[in-house]
Amino acid sequence: MWYNTRMILKDDPKAYAIMGCAMRVHCILGHGFLESAYGDALEIEFKKAGIPYVREDGVRIYYDGQPLPTNWRADFTCFDRGYIVELKAIKSITKIEWAQVIHYMRATRIPYALLLNFGRPQLQYDTFDLAKLPSGSVIETAAAPQIKTTPCLAVESESSPRSTDNSAER
Repeated sequence: MWYNTRMILKDDPKAYAIMGCAMRVHCILGHGFLESAYGDALEIEFKKAGIPYVREDGVRIYYDGQPLPTNWRADFTCFDRGYIVELKAIKSITKIEWAQVIHYMRATRIPYALLLNFGRPQLQYDTFDLAKLPSGSVIETAAAPQIKTTPCLAVESESSPRSTDNSAER
C-alpha cells in the first residue's frame, strides 16, 4: 500500500531538517506567493541550517541503464544528491505531482524525495523512499495517497513580526 512507501521524517534526520526549513518558510511567508518566492526563502533557510544543497540542479536521467544526454532540473537536491526537494505552490497536490516525483526518483536514482506544497494555508507535503516504491505503474502507485499538512507554529522572522496579510504587493 501507498502508506508503506514513505520515509518517516522522525527517523531520518536529514529529511527532518529539510522539513523544518520548509515549515519555517511557510510560517513566515504564508501561502499565496509564486513557487519561486518559496524557493528563494528555502534557499536562505538551507544556508542558515547548514544543509548542503544545489538549486536548479541539472540531474542526469537514465533509460534502460544508460544515461541520456538530457538533464532534468530539480528544484533542489540536498545532501549530495541524496534527496530531491520538489516545490509546488498550487491548490492541492494530486496524483500528477506524485507521479512526477516518482518518475524523477526512478529516472535519476535519487533515493529520497520531499514534495512540498506552499499553496495552502497549511504546508502540504509528502515523502518518498525509492527503495519502498512498488515497481508498478506510477499512477497506480500514486492511486491512494495520504497527504499530510503541518500547522504553522509560532515561528516569526527575526527582522519583524509576521503580517497577517499574505497578499503580494503589486
